[in-house]
Parts: sequence; structure tokens; C-alpha cells
Amino acid sequence: MPDVAAPQIERAATLEDAIYLLNPQKPLEGPTLAYYVDRGSLARRDIQILLRSNDLHRGEPVRILFSGHTGCGKSTELNKLCEELAGSFFVVKVSTSKIVQPTDLTYVDVVLIAAMELFRAATAQEVVSKAPAQRLSEIWDDLADFIRQRVFGHVPYRAPAESPEVTATVSALVFEFETKYKSEASSRDAIRSQMESRLSEIIQRMNDLALLVRQSTQRPVLFVFDDTDKPDPERGRALFFDHPTTLTSFQTSAIYTFNIALWYSREFKTFRDYFGGRYLLPNIKLFHRDERPAAEGRRLLNEIVERRIQSDLITPDALTQMIVASGGLVRSLISLGQFAAVNALGRGAQCIETQDVERAIVELRNDFIASLRKDEYSMLAEIRRSKELAADEVVQDLLQTVALLQYENGGVWCDVHPVVVDLLRERGLLA
Repeated sequence: MPDVAAPQIERAATLEDAIYLLNPQKPLEGPTLAYYVDRGSLARRDIQILLRSNDLHRGEPVRILFSGHTGCGKSTELNKLCEELAGSFFVVKVSTSKIVQPTDLTYVDVVLIAAMELFRAATAQEVVSKAPAQRLSEIWDDLADFIRQRVFGHVPYRAPAESPEVTATVSALVFEFETKYKSEASSRDAIRSQMESRLSEIIQRMNDLALLVRQSTQRPVLFVFDDTDKPDPERGRALFFDHPTTLTSFQTSAIYTFNIALWYSREFKTFRDYFGGRYLLPNIKLFHRDERPAAEGRRLLNEIVERRIQSDLITPDALTQMIVASGGLVRSLISLGQFAAVNALGRGAQCIETQDVERAIVELRNDFIASLRKDEYSMLAEIRRSKELAADEVVQDLLQTVALLQYENGGVWCDVHPVVVDLLRERGLLA
């Protein structure tokens, strides 16, 4: 394995540590960004340039779409981007899925949850201490009344205790909103209904507060929506294609994650101009279009694993096997590694071997078998031969399930996930 610069936090020295660090459910953020491996993402670089050139230096907000396969590493890239921009922008990260399930997400939810995150973030001392006292009081008093009367309206809620700090009152109201919105479907539906025709009112308050934040901190507000790509294509269409003016109406910059299946839909061509920037995070390439191994992509995935665990915890053959089976998806790689570490520890071994990875691959294979329809296998075999993408609903579904993976190499092309290739061979659809 290549030498890797020592990270700022220690790598796993035991399989038990490896199981903890190889957690596919946790993107790198905060202290764990010490494990970050730079994949040379032009998307992250270009987004920074666009934001700094327009919003930071000229006060013109930019709305950006950021897409890529599920599990390709978008969340970690965004977390790294937020870290790099934190000194220049007032970054407000919005996780809608912590409040509303992706299968139930609406454009009203996006606006409300973003507003509440901004209200909470703006109670930071650096904002409050530097804002003009009279202006500050006016805004926070208005926000408190707005949440009570407009957002909750006739919905019963627990009123916070009176506090001399009006920002504390708003924080308590935001907490109450999130609790009810997350846990009570009836309250969520009632709030949605009464706010749908009043979104312009809450957006105006967001804009007023964003201006105050900029004046107080000398940093423009940047919303980063990390999970707006998670709804299925049908709900994603309703969210983005039916309400683009609402999603771009904040007088702040915003980054939305965007479903890759919709990126290759016919509707995207007419919708995309609502956004000033559109960036796709390419999947890490393990093979060239002509099916030759891609050394750089394999080296990168090798480094991602070795940055987290010591090299004596996995044999070289097992690591190679794991990398190829991942299809170049970082989350799949990490998931395979965790499963293989559990297998190795379960049989009393001290390192991951090929037999441990093979068992992990069986689980991934079973996931694909469960998700693929019979008629999709022949479509995948055709695409495996042509390597061409098309604005086809079946292709979009296959991108959604990551049975089909998009790559770049001078141009955009696609290939079938390596585990699915084996399934196609077993069915006699490929030589």
C-alpha cells in the first residue's frame, strides 16, 4: 500500500476500532474530517469560486444544485466545503430528514425548516453582540410573534417560559416547532396548510434576518441542504420542478443536493436555469470506458480505507476485492469494510481477509437482487455494452438504485455496478 500522511486523529488499531470508524451512516464532519482524502473534486473548487465571486464580493446570492450517486460522498464533500467557507460565509446547514422523512418532504417543509435553522443559528453571540440593539429587538420580537401566531396558529403548543432574552424565547419556539413537526403528523399537516399561502411572509423574515447577520458578522448567509436529494424521483419532481421559484426566493446563497435520476430527466433542461450553478460529483472510476483498470481511482479508494484503519488490519488482496466490489461508491466501500471487519472479528481473526469481504459482497449482491426487476437485467446488459446514458425512466430508476453508475472521462458515460455485472453473467446476458 502507498504511504499515507498521518491523520490528525488516530487510525483504527483493532478490528473493533475499525468497525466504529468504518460507519457508512456517518459522513465525515467536524473532528472526523481529519480522515478526509481529497479526491480532487473540481465541483467543490468551482462552487467556492462561484460563491466568493458573486455573493461574498458583490452581494449577489447564488443558488446551486449539487448532484451525484447515493453514497458517492456528497455529504462529506459538502462538510469539507462548509469547513473551508466557514471563515467567509455564515453557513447554515439544513438537514430536512431529521424533521421530515424524505418520502413525505414538501417544498413548504424545506422553507420552514430552513427558516427555523436560520433563526436558531442567528442567536449566536457574534450576531447578537454586534447587531444594533433597536434593530435586533424589532426583528426578534417580530419572529417570536410570527412563530406563535402564524406558524403555530391554532395548533396547540407548549409556550416557552418568559425570558429577558428574546433570542432565548425564539430558540425555545424553534425547538417546540421541530419537536411537533417531527413527531406529530396532525400538527405537521395543520402547519403546512396554514403556511402554504404565507410562505412569502416567512421568506421576508428570513431575508431580514440574513441581512442583519451579514451586517453584524460581515459574512453572507449560505444555506446548505444536505438531503434534498433523498426523496424518490416522483417526490423530487414535485419538490424541485413544480416549485423552483420558491426554492430560489431567499435573498441568500443556497446549495441543494439533487437527485441524480432527475439530473438525466427531460424536465431538467427547462428547470435548471433557475439555478446559477449546477455541479455533479463524479463517481470514483475503477475502470476506464474500455474496461481497463483505472489506477488513480483505485489508489484513491485505497487511501480512503488506509486513512481510517492501520494497514495490518486488512490483507492487500482483501482490500483490492473490497475496492472493486464497491463500484467506486465511497459509502459502499465503507459499508463493505465494516461488514468484513465484523465477519473477521466474529471468526476470531485479527485482520480482514478475502473470505470476510466475500461474505460482505454476498449481502450487497442480495440487496441488488431484491431491488432489480427481471426486465431491468436485459436493459443493464445493453447499457454495459454501449456505456451510454439516456433520458429514459428505466435508466433513471437504475441510477437511483446505483445498479447503474455514471462516470466522467472527457465526457459523461456510465457502466453497470461490478456486483451487478456478475449477476448478468450468471444469467447468460454477458459473456
